[in-house]
Order: sequence, then structure tokens, then C-alpha cells
Amino acid sequence: MHQPFLDWYDIWAGQACANENGESWLKDPPLGVRLAVQEARRSPVFFRAEKPWEQARMAYPYVLLDDGLYRMWFWTSGAEEGGARFNGYAESRDGFEWERPNLGLVEYGGTRANNLLSRHSDFEINSVFIDPHADPEERYKAIGPKTVFYRNGVVDAEMDWVQFRQLGADTGTRDDPTINTMQVVEEQFGVRRDNVVQGAVSGDGLRWTVLDTPLVNVGNSVLDTQNVAAYEPETGEYVAYLRGMFHNENKFGYTGRRAVRKTGGKKFGAWGPPRYVLVADPQDHVSDDIYTPCYCHYPGVPSLHLMFPSVYHRLDSEQDVQLAVSRDGWNWVRPERKPIITLESDEGRYGCIRAAPNLVPLNEEEWGLPYDGRYSRHDHGPAELPEGEFRWAIWKRHRLVALEAPLEGRVTTIPCVCQGGELRLNFQTKRAGWIKVEIVTPPIEPVESIQPLEGFSADEADVLAGDELDKVVTWKGKSDLAALKGKQVAVRLHMARAKVFSMAI
Repeated sequence: MHQPFLDWYDIWAGQACANENGESWLKDPPLGVRLAVQEARRSPVFFRAEKPWEQARMAYPYVLLDDGLYRMWFWTSGAEEGGARFNGYAESRDGFEWERPNLGLVEYGGTRANNLLSRHSDFEINSVFIDPHADPEERYKAIGPKTVFYRNGVVDAEMDWVQFRQLGADTGTRDDPTINTMQVVEEQFGVRRDNVVQGAVSGDGLRWTVLDTPLVNVGNSVLDTQNVAAYEPETGEYVAYLRGMFHNENKFGYTGRRAVRKTGGKKFGAWGPPRYVLVADPQDHVSDDIYTPCYCHYPGVPSLHLMFPSVYHRLDSEQDVQLAVSRDGWNWVRPERKPIITLESDEGRYGCIRAAPNLVPLNEEEWGLPYDGRYSRHDHGPAELPEGEFRWAIWKRHRLVALEAPLEGRVTTIPCVCQGGELRLNFQTKRAGWIKVEIVTPPIEPVESIQPLEGFSADEADVLAGDELDKVVTWKGKSDLAALKGKQVAVRLHMARAKVFSMAI
């Protein structure tokens, strides 16, 4: 199994030491290397508005690769039906040619001959995942936000946002920024609201049963745009990454920064209060917010978690996509503060893009992540070009981030147990670039010098160059590691003008 270099987790940090004479020395520090986010290649548009119910807006293409079939759930709306939003569905055998099955579930424009699943007013599908341990009729699970209105402490099922906003207008406080209108609505009319995360289950991913009890109640904090849920097989827990506003509660309303928070538990519901896990920090531009989570698993490596958050640049009124990485789902880092998916398009430049789960194989060599692009910017009016078209962000396998030596560098990994087969490397070199690989004694305590193992030194290593996804490393033509099976070792990479993306030993 390849282990990607997404952060510094697998890299020996080095150590300052002193010998018996008091002379200081450094124990194998990293030299001349950095983490470099690899910008995605964008595909042609694979899905654009064709039907009447898609002409106003399409967004958030959630994709599952389900038994060889690419299945996609997405938001959509048209000019009819008062601009109401719907959950749409499409499927594909290759990820590029998509069919809209005639489902007959929802009426639009006087007919049910369409690929619509439900109205957002009934249940807004924010994300879909497969629960491997559920009964067949609940194999698919989904989450979505809902606002619950109360009048004098009792749920008012007839109240909706249109009526609630009218009550706000009736207070006469809407134009006074020093007054919290929602608080006045509660005082004058006894009406308040909570935002909850609803759950739904399905046997086929098409016909959904909405659960009566919300999965979690987040009070009056926001849940708009994107919320993502998943099942974590390594912990046996359900998790949800939710939209939030960091440090937003004050008497004037929501004035904080958009951010991502997490909740979950062993059951699909009865979740505790969410905790913030990804926020803009001092390394970000002062005007940036974290807009959406786009959480997903790293393919084939259960202990790795990914987010592709859309970052809202307030002053530019644009949103591009960065990468965040976690080993436990709670503590997140971003290897670089730069877009991994950029705003470029065939028509020049998008105003906003938002990625959506999941990162899935497109073929034997490439992975794809779906994203939607719109040409209008966040705080500007509609553009003349389509408001929502879907593309793939594409990388070769394991090539989201590179351990890069722009000139010449050296780095040693932390100890690992050799599996006794071969050492394989996913790498790329520039002209005049090269890589040599050593297998060395692991960095351990007490402090000792790290030494190459006999037969696996840099002097004996065959030089690697070129562009390889799964290259077998050799030393004087030999690759067999059977003599090291079960032993703790480390790997030292000597690199020049080279990138290493992942390694298996």
C-alpha cells in the first residue's frame, strides 16, 4: 500500500545531539525539501444544464463510485416552480457520459418525466454515503439542513422562511443595524427558529425516508451551502462536517468567519454539539473564510482524511479550492495556502468553484474530484454564462502533494516495518534531476547516528529518473527485501530537481 507524502507526519524531523566530548552534531535533519501542493488538471465540462429544471442553477455534484457505476446527486433549479430547488440524479459508466434516468418521483412543469428525486423543501440532500453495516433498506444514508420554527415554544409546522421574514419586516427594525431583528421577532411574536441536521435512509439511493428525529440541533447557527457526512470504518463512527460561522454569536447577529465544524458518533443520530476543526488562521489572508468542507476519505488509506475546502476571498469576491489533510479527522493542516483547483475555465475564469465528495478513480492511473463552477462572483449579480457546470479535477494516483527538492535535498522517514517485498516509489524528476534511495537504521533513542544497511546504501543504489507511478527501487540491480521482512527500518531519499509523491515498502 502506497503511503503518500501529504504532510510531515512520515518525515523524521532531525535532532540536535552532542558527543562525549561536548561537540554538537545534527541527526539527519531534512535538507532542501518542501511540501508542494500539486495543482489539478481540469477536465472538459462533463455535465451542464440541459433540462428546464436545470436552467437557473446547478451545484454540488456529489459522486459515489458504486459497484462500477458513477452515481451523482446534485442541486438544481429552473425558472418554473417559483425557482424552487430540487435534488437531481444522474449516472455514468465512465464518469464523462452521463444519463438522466426518468424516475417519475417529482412533478415539474406538469410532468413527472424527469430525473428529480425530491424538493429541497421536503428534504435537501447535502451528501450521500454508503453504510457498509446497515440493513439493505438503509444502505444509503444522506444528511441535509432544515430550519425548525417554534411559536411560543411549540413547533409551528406551517411557518416557513417567507412568513418569518415578513414578521421581521413587521417589526420595523430591519433597517436598524443596531437591533437584532430575529430577537425582536421572538419577543413580539413568540417565534424563534433552530437549525437542525436531518438524516434520511434509502435502499437504492433514489427513494428516501426522512428520519423523524434530527441527527443534531445546532440552534440558530448556520447550516447553509454544504454539509458532508460519512461512515468511518476504522472507528466505526458516523461523522459530519458542517458549515459554521466561527465566533459569530453577538447581539448583532452573524458577523463572524465561515468555518468548518465536526460532530458524529457511534449511531446515526443523537450527535453532540459540533466542534470547529478548520478555520482561517494567521497564515491566511486577513479577508479569507473557509466556505465549504468537501470532506472525503483518501483512497485506499483508511487513516488519511481529506478536505477540499472552497476558500472565500472576500475582497476579490471569489472562491477557489485548497487542500487540507488530517490523520484523525479532528486536527487538520493545509500543506500550502494555494489553490489545488484554480478558477481557470474554457471561457476564461470562474468567479466561484466548489468541490464535492468524492475522490474516485477515473481509470487505472488517474483520480478525479467533481466540482462545480459558476462565472458570477460571490457578491455580484448573475453572469451571462451558465450558473453551474460540472468538471473533474484530475490528478495521477497519490499525486495531490509532492515532497519536492527544487535543487538538491535529503530527507529520512520515521521508522516503519518492512513488509519484505520491494520498495516502490511514485516520483517525477526534471531534466538533470535524479533520486537515490537508501534503507537505513531507524532513528531511535538513545541518539545514535543513522547508518545505511549493508546492500542498500546510496553508493549501491541505482539512480532513478523520469516519471513513474510505481517504480521498483533497486540496488545494483537487486530489489528483494526478504532479508528485512518484519524489521524496523527507515528510508533516506537523496533528491535533486525531483518530486516524490508516495512510497510503499
